[in-house]
Amino acid sequence: MLKRRIVWLSLALATSIILVATSCGSPSSLLTSETSAAPSEKPKYGGTYTSFQAADTSAFDCATQFDLMGFNISITNEPLLAGDWAKGPAGTGETDWTANHLGQTKMLAGQLAESYELTAPDTIVWHIRQGVKWWDKPPANGREFTADDVVWNLKTQWANTGGNFQMFFPAPEEKLLGVKALDKYTVETKFTPGKQGIQILETGARAYMMSPELHEGGKDQKDWKNALGTGAYILDDYQPAVSVHFKKNPNYWQKDPVGPGKGSQLPYIDDLKVLIIPDLSTQESAFRTGKIDSIGNVAIETFNEMQKSMTWEFKYLQGYGFNSTPEGREDKNLPFNNIKVRQAMNLAVDKVAIARDYYEGKAEVMGFPFPNSKGLKPYYTPLEQLSPLAQEMIKGGNIEKAKQFLKDAGYPNGFKTEITCTQNDVDILSIVKADLAKANINMELKVVETGIFWSIKRGRTFEQMLFNANATSWMPHYMFEMRPETNDCASFWDSPETRTVYKTIQDNLGIDDSKWSKAVKDVTSFVLESSFGIWMPVPYRYSMWQPWLKNYYGATQLGAFLPLHHAYYNWIDVDLKAKIIGK
Repeated sequence: MLKRRIVWLSLALATSIILVATSCGSPSSLLTSETSAAPSEKPKYGGTYTSFQAADTSAFDCATQFDLMGFNISITNEPLLAGDWAKGPAGTGETDWTANHLGQTKMLAGQLAESYELTAPDTIVWHIRQGVKWWDKPPANGREFTADDVVWNLKTQWANTGGNFQMFFPAPEEKLLGVKALDKYTVETKFTPGKQGIQILETGARAYMMSPELHEGGKDQKDWKNALGTGAYILDDYQPAVSVHFKKNPNYWQKDPVGPGKGSQLPYIDDLKVLIIPDLSTQESAFRTGKIDSIGNVAIETFNEMQKSMTWEFKYLQGYGFNSTPEGREDKNLPFNNIKVRQAMNLAVDKVAIARDYYEGKAEVMGFPFPNSKGLKPYYTPLEQLSPLAQEMIKGGNIEKAKQFLKDAGYPNGFKTEITCTQNDVDILSIVKADLAKANINMELKVVETGIFWSIKRGRTFEQMLFNANATSWMPHYMFEMRPETNDCASFWDSPETRTVYKTIQDNLGIDDSKWSKAVKDVTSFVLESSFGIWMPVPYRYSMWQPWLKNYYGATQLGAFLPLHHAYYNWIDVDLKAKIIGK
C-alpha cells in the first residue's frame, strides 16, 4: 500500500486547515451477479488470456507519441503510481476499477515509486522502489530502475509536444516546473503551488517510464521490436491490425497484494494476447465461442441473447454505458446564450420516456454529471435529492412549460438549429428532435463520419450544437465540460459558481480529497439548473467474462486511462477451460 506523508501540511494544521485523506467513468458498476465477491480460490500459474481491442494500437512510446493511442503501453511500461488492486473487489471493495482513480489519490498505490511526500506547497519528493529491473534485453540489459530514469522521463514526456501533458495541460501554471534526482532512489519535482493534484495524478500515474538509453542511443520505442520496460508482460510480437502478443516477464518485481494469492509472485498468466477486432458482431461471436476471454460495453439486447444462446454460464457486471449531451454554443450570437432557452429544451425532451421506451427501462434517468456507480459515490446525488428545478431539467416532458420559457426568452415561435453528430447517434437524436419540435424548436441533424466528428469536437468547429461525449464521469476533478478553455466544453459555458468549485479542487486535490469531492457534489443542482446541455439518460451496459478467467470482476482501467493492467493480477483456470471448450 502506498505510504503518503504530507509534511508541509503539519504547519497548515496550526492555521485551522483540516486535513483528512479520505476516499472518494465511462461504465461503472450498478448491479452485479455473484461476481463481486472477493476471491476464494488459490491462483494457479500458466495459460493464455485472450482479449481484444476494436482499434489497432498506433503508439508504443510515451516519450515521442501520445499514450492514449497505445493500449499496450500500460501493459509493458509502468508509472510511479497505479490503481490499488487491493481497494477493488479483490480486497476492500471501495471501488470496482471500471473507471480510473476518479481523482481520488486514496485509490492509488505505489508502483515504481514506493511512496511520495508533499514536502512543501510546491514540492513532491518521490521515493523510488529499490530492486526493480528493466527487462533483460539491450540496451538496458536488466539493470536496476533508478531516480535518473524518472528524471529523464518526466523532463522528456512533459516536453513532448504530441504527448498527453502538452495536449491536456497547456497552461504554464499546470506544467511540471522542475525535476531532479536527490540520490539514486529519490526524485524531487517542483510545480506551481495549488497544482499538486495534477502532479500526483498525471506525473505520478500517467508518465509510463521509457528506457532513456534506448532513446539516447539513437533509437526509440516507436518500433515495437525496441519495446523496453519494467512491466509484468514483455511485448513479444505485433501483427498490424491483427494481434499484439505479450509474454510473461520472469523477473517482475511485484507480489500479489491481496486475497488467497497474497504474497505470490506476479503475473500468474504466461501469455497475454490482444486481438484486433473492429466488427461488433465478430467480437460477440468470439466471446460466444470462447475465442476471447472478456468483452465490455455490451448492450442489454446482446447480453440477453448471449444468456440464452451460450452453452455455458459466463460471469458479468452490469454498469453504465457512455453518456453524451446535446450542447449549444454560448460563445456566438445564438439562442443558447439565454438560460431560459436552454431550460426550455430540457423541459421539452421527455427523458423519463426515453429511459422507459427507447432503452426499455434499462437506463438511469440521472445520467449527468454522475450516474449511480460505485466509484462515483462521493459525487453522486440521487434524483429525488436534487433541487426541484434541477429535477425538472433531468426529467423533462413538460411541453407547455417549455413553450412558456421560450416565450419569456423572446422566442414565442421557437427557432431553428442544427446538431453535429455521427450515424450512431441518429436514433436517439431523432427522439430528441421530435420532442423539441413539439415546443417549436426545429433541430436538424448534421451527420458526419466518426473520424470527422472527433476532429470537429476537438477543434470545436461545429456551427451550433454538438452531441458531446462527456468526460466528467471519468474525470470529475477536471470539470472539463464546465471550463471553456478545455476543448471538451462544447457549450463554452462558464460560471463563477463552478469556478469556485474548480479552485477548491485545485487547492485540495491530493491533500483533502473529501473536501473537493463534497464541493463537486454540492454544485450538482446548480449545474443541472444551468442546462448548458440537454441531460440525457445513461443506458446500462455489461462487462462479461468467461468462467475460467479468475480474479477478474469487470475492471477496465486500473488507475489511469489505459486498459488491461488488471491482467497483472488475473489468472486462467486452464483445466476448467479445457473442460468447457475442449482446448
